[in-house]
Amino acid sequence: MEATWKLKRISILSAVKNGCAVFTVLGFIIGTVWGVLLVFFSSLIAAMFGKTSLGIGAATLFIMPFFGAVFYCILGCVLSFLLSLLYNISAGILGGIEVEMSTESKGDTFSLAKENDRDSEQRFI
Repeated sequence: MEATWKLKRISILSAVKNGCAVFTVLGFIIGTVWGVLLVFFSSLIAAMFGKTSLGIGAATLFIMPFFGAVFYCILGCVLSFLLSLLYNISAGILGGIEVEMSTESKGDTFSLAKENDRDSEQRFI
C-alpha cells in the first residue's frame, strides 16, 4: 500500500525552536573542545618559552562552552529561520516536496497477538 505525501510548508517558529535547541547543544560541545584545546596549547607554549602562564587558565574551560552555546544558538536560530522561509517560498512556487511512503505488513499482527494471548492463557490454566 503506497501513499504520497506532500510537504507544503514548514512552521517557521517550530524550525527556529528546534534549530536553536540542536545548535545550542552542538555549540556547547564545540565550545568545550575549543576550551580544552586553548588551555592545552597555551600551557604548551608557556612551557616552551619558560613562562608560567599566558593568561589562559582553567576559566577558559568554563567560559568557552557558554560562549559556544550562545553563539551557536543564535546561528541556529538565524539559519533555521532563513532556510524554512526559503523552503516555504520555493514550495509555494514549485509545489513542495513529494514523498512516497509504503507500508509492508509481515502477516496479520492482530491474529498473531490473538494466538499469543491464547498460548499465554493455556499456560496459566
